[in-house]
Formats: sequence, C-alpha cells, structure tokens
Amino acid sequence: MKLQRYAMLALVLAAFSGLAFATSTISVGPINSALCSVKQIVVAVLPTLALVLFFLAGLAYAAGQAFGAETKAKAQGWAMSLILGGIIGIILAVIAPIIIGAFVPALSGASVPIC
Repeated sequence: MKLQRYAMLALVLAAFSGLAFATSTISVGPINSALCSVKQIVVAVLPTLALVLFFLAGLAYAAGQAFGAETKAKAQGWAMSLILGGIIGIILAVIAPIIIGAFVPALSGASVPIC
C-alpha cells in the first residue's frame, strides 16, 4: 500500500515538474499587486477578528458557568474552539507578511519586497 502511495506521489511530481521549468509570458505585475493586497487585508483584518474571537470565548465560558454540567461542558468546548480560532488568526497574521515577502521578490526579480 505504501509503495502505491509513493508511486502515485512520484507520478504527480513528474506530471507537475514541467510547470516548474516552463517559461512564462504572463506579466507578474498583477500577481505582485494581488499578493500585496492579500497581505494588507490579512494584516488588517485577522488581528481584529482574533480579538473578537477571544472576547466571545470569554463570554461563552462565563455564560456556561451559570448553567448545569452539560451546558457548562458545551460552553467550555465552544470557548476552546473560539480561542483556537483566535490563535490561528494571529499566527496567520504574523506569517502572511513573511510568506508574501518571500514570493514577491521571487516573482518580480527584486531583492526587496515591493509591498
């Protein structure tokens, strides 16, 4: 079974390796501007959304304390999910500029990101 997975992976890599070595006649200007726009949106929206998720997690946890054991357990599960969503949002907001900063110079041929 593992051999079939490795064979399938090798086949997929071989099929898409031509894309890596193909020359492109497409202008990368729109790609750079799109990546920069995504970065700006992520950096502006995700930290705020993470803060809202943390606030809602606190509300859900506090509200769950007023009810019985079953509802309390559900509220704690919701609160943990909200906290995890907030943490993931913060991680994405921190990593997005790094990732886009790596791609933009590679696309434009510049050594400094142009965002």
